[in-house]
Order: sequence, then structure tokens, then C-alpha cells
Amino acid sequence: MLSIKKFDDWINKSIKDNKITYYRGYLCGPWLQKLSPTLDERRVRKIKQHVYAASEKGLVTLVQKKHADFDYEYIAVRIWFGVYFGFLWYLLKYG
Repeated sequence: MLSIKKFDDWINKSIKDNKITYYRGYLCGPWLQKLSPTLDERRVRKIKQHVYAASEKGLVTLVQKKHADFDYEYIAVRIWFGVYFGFLWYLLKYG
């Protein structure tokens, strides 16, 4: 599992289409995953919320790849325009 600090460092240094795997397992039930099951749901929830917030800000898009039951790779893909362009697009479209 990627730390929030490492994710933020990646956000600051990444360019369009760069990818990072921020979690491997099963985000909805980390104790069910086949690889390194964990009971530390707080840590899993924090990285999940942090990455989702970056997605809501328009910094990344989120994808997942299924390897097996309860074994997914959660990937963040950097978007080139980020928040500023998204905000301008919204203003132009909705005035």
C-alpha cells in the first residue's frame, strides 16, 4: 500500500498519463484479500479517501484491474489539466 506522502510526491512530479498503483488487494474489505490481508482498515480508508479526493479535484482518474477474486490493482492515472482547467471548462460551459 502506498503512503499518502508518496502519493502526494508522485502527484507533484508526475506528468500526463503517468500511472501509479496505490493499492493492491480489495479496498472494500481488506481482510478478504488474498495478498497480505490486513485488519488495519483505518490506513486503507485514509489512502482510499486521499486518492479519491485527488480524483474529485481533477488531478487523476481512477482505474482498477482485476487479477482474481478479492485481488484488484487500484491505479491512479495523472490528468494533464488538473483543477484549474477543469474549473475554467465548467465556467465556460455553465457560465
